[in-house]
Amino acid sequence: MLCPKLRSLLALVPILPLLALGGEPPAVDPMPLYETWIGSWLGALEYRDYQPPHKRVALPTTLQVTRAPDAPALILRFVYDDGPGKTVKSTERLTLDGAARRLTWADEGKTPKAGEIFTLAEASSNGDRLVFLGEALDDDKRSRIRYTFTTTIGSWRIFEETTSDGPEFAFRHEYRFQKSGGMKK
Repeated sequence: MLCPKLRSLLALVPILPLLALGGEPPAVDPMPLYETWIGSWLGALEYRDYQPPHKRVALPTTLQVTRAPDAPALILRFVYDDGPGKTVKSTERLTLDGAARRLTWADEGKTPKAGEIFTLAEASSNGDRLVFLGEALDDDKRSRIRYTFTTTIGSWRIFEETTSDGPEFAFRHEYRFQKSGGMKK
């Protein structure tokens, strides 16, 4: 069994190559990604339930992504099918600041809090894989958060891992979407 300090150090292994190269991944131009992400998406949200036995739950989900009218940002409108007669809606704002290497993901209409701002830790050369790190509350516990965005033609995966239950990152939730041609941008 590894001691907690060693486990914490091992959790940093994915970013160690960046530290050796000067500590920062290349800046990312958000505009091509925004163009890829704008539109209608069909898929699912799979998440680890906060209640014991912490099973994974999957909800059919649609996502409509549009440009924010007031800033270089995106508005994400999620609709979750949470069972017969239960539809959950969420509207969020996603902002990528390529020069600052920062992701802000917050409820639309609210000022972002520190736990909704993440730093770019890894980036593929073409931006199709981005990894962001930050800290926030998860299940009312201080936690490190790692978001991995993977984009291919016609698909978008947003994978979140947390350290709320231990020093290593563990699955929290994942969005898996396929581009839908049925709705207008």
